[in-house]
Amino acid sequence: MNYSVAAQGPIRVPALADYEPALMPDFSSAAQDGGTIDLVKLWAAVWRHRLIIATIVVVSLAFGVLSLFLSEPTYRATASVEINNQPIKVLGTEEFQQSSSSQETDRLLQTEIDILRSGGLAERVMDDLHLASDPRFATAPTKPVSAQVQHQRLVNKLKGGLVVTMPRNTRVVPVSFDSNDPTLAAKVANSYVENLIASNLQRHFDTSRYSKEFLQNQLELTKARLEQSERALLDYARSVGIVDPNAGVGDTNIATDNSPRSLTTSNLVDLNQDLAAAQNARIQAEGRWRQAQSTQVMSLPDVLSNSAIQQMTQKRAELQSQYEQDLQRRKPEHPAVQQEAAAIRELDRQIAVLAGSIRDSIRNQYMTAQKQESQLAGAVGHLKGSTLAEQQLGIKYNILKREVTTNRELYNGLLQRYKEVSAEAGVTSNNISIVDRAESPLLPISPKPLLNLFLATLIGLVIAMIVVAALEIFHDGVRAPDEVEGRFGIPLLGHTPLLPKGETSSDHLLSPQSQMSEAYQTIRTSVELSTEQGSPQTMMITSSRVGEGKSTTALAMARDAALGGHRILLIDGDMRRPSLHKLLNKSREPGLSTFLTQQVSAESIVVETETPGLFFIPAGPKPPNPAELISGGAIKTLLNYLSQSYDQIIIDTPPVLGLADAPRFASVVDATMFIIEANRSQRGAIEGALRRLASARAHIIGAVLVKFNARTADPSYSYLADYYGYSAEDDEAPTAGLIASKGVS
Repeated sequence: MNYSVAAQGPIRVPALADYEPALMPDFSSAAQDGGTIDLVKLWAAVWRHRLIIATIVVVSLAFGVLSLFLSEPTYRATASVEINNQPIKVLGTEEFQQSSSSQETDRLLQTEIDILRSGGLAERVMDDLHLASDPRFATAPTKPVSAQVQHQRLVNKLKGGLVVTMPRNTRVVPVSFDSNDPTLAAKVANSYVENLIASNLQRHFDTSRYSKEFLQNQLELTKARLEQSERALLDYARSVGIVDPNAGVGDTNIATDNSPRSLTTSNLVDLNQDLAAAQNARIQAEGRWRQAQSTQVMSLPDVLSNSAIQQMTQKRAELQSQYEQDLQRRKPEHPAVQQEAAAIRELDRQIAVLAGSIRDSIRNQYMTAQKQESQLAGAVGHLKGSTLAEQQLGIKYNILKREVTTNRELYNGLLQRYKEVSAEAGVTSNNISIVDRAESPLLPISPKPLLNLFLATLIGLVIAMIVVAALEIFHDGVRAPDEVEGRFGIPLLGHTPLLPKGETSSDHLLSPQSQMSEAYQTIRTSVELSTEQGSPQTMMITSSRVGEGKSTTALAMARDAALGGHRILLIDGDMRRPSLHKLLNKSREPGLSTFLTQQVSAESIVVETETPGLFFIPAGPKPPNPAELISGGAIKTLLNYLSQSYDQIIIDTPPVLGLADAPRFASVVDATMFIIEANRSQRGAIEGALRRLASARAHIIGAVLVKFNARTADPSYSYLADYYGYSAEDDEAPTAGLIASKGVS
């Protein structure tokens, strides 16, 4: 058929509505990770960079072994001390602060540890052992420095070798020192504990000496104040005429508020007591006298109790008894009877006289008591006035006296404390004691070969993991087939192997059982299964950039389909940089551009190849603007016309990025195959290319990963490396379709 564009008249440019909507790949959802660590991918990253990891670990081990030979052995000597909360009491009068809580104990231990780490104690140890002149410790500076700087360096070195740790549940603190010389390490450790005890004793002694000096100064000041207050009190008492009977008695008889304050007050108190006694005596005497007045004389108790009256009464009773007996025998005129009557009358007279004198004495006692009471009351009244006058003057006197008392009590307290401190000043009480002394260690603590090698290996692994992580993070290519669907959301049609150096794809494509041919057969099978209608009538093959293998893939797909008994047309749509005519050893002109410029017919640009069933349309001469030629409806009309004569049309198009050719081809073909080169195509470029194709409403049936190295990508693909070596001699070898079963969607 002789077909030309002019014979068809004006060509209608298809609109977007003429095609079914194409699905836009969801890169965000495809690239999302579940937030969990994928151990398979982690192992794949390690496998890919196993040589780098092994190299870094070996280098790290080499440095570890080298450090064992270059580092000097370090010895550690350890002494231990016990630190108690309170020192031992020697005199029994020492006062120490109680600290029974665990927090106080920890604070005390931490304080002593800080003292051990202090620069002052380090200087004491350095002076004690003369370390500044010891060649085992003091090394010559590399450059001249001042003596002060060198001294500070040695102190810092000494502090750096000290090892002190906070103990747990014990008060025994280990004190260790690290040195290259075992003997020096033991000496320094022992010197540290000895100087710790010495410095602790020195601090206690300095504290006692300061306390003694302070108390002595306070005693002198207090004594001067006491003497001054006593003189002021005495001068005031003399000036106002106050006499204190307690003055000068002694410190233990200091007057209180209830004791007399002066001689007048003392006399008033005494007279008041005498007046009370006189009043009591007067009341008693008055009662006796009133009783004597109202009672007969012989009935008074004083009369009845008088011994003389009792004797005379007894004698009269005897005479009365004798007289009555004589009257019975004699007459009253008898001289004996009369004599007895006269004696009785005399006794009655004497008794009456004596009883009257007793009653008179009672009256006299009453009168005397009354008079004495009156005299004492007058004296008390006189002293009361004097005392009231004296109390006004005693206010200031009492103030001065209280000042004297206060100063005396303060002086006595300071004097007692001064005596105690003086007694304790010579006593060296200490709360730190040595438990174990350090001995020269026999074995060094470093270097430790096994530990050094382990750390070197660990450091090498850490560095290797960091390097691998950096390589993985900054790597922007596609390594494995499963990354295509996972990151870009499009089906994987298959993958082709990376050829060894020196081999070309042309040689492999000519062999049906080569690795390359097997891979493309699998891809063709995936294409046939990608749609319900089978292989698309028109299909373009493109990539994101130049040199990824789209031309080779187009040729391989076309040749494989032709060998399968199909009539295939291969079109080189890359009119800018065509390459298919070189692979097929055909001329570039005339070609597609010649037809689109309406210079020749469609049949004249189709050439037959050496492969049966495979026909080819070259790109033709490079036009000024290939995109304008493709944008017209001629390309669509051409494809519709040629589809009547061929089973399938495969178009090799230019890359998508930077050019408008591929999106315009994609809008007029039935399917689009996207080529991705392993470890070269950048993810950003791939996503950009897929977006451009989707905006052109391209029907992307899937992607092909080319130049895939199964041996270095992932250990899970190691079986592919062996399978790619399949040959015809293998019995019942698996079909080629199994190669891409991992990636076919």
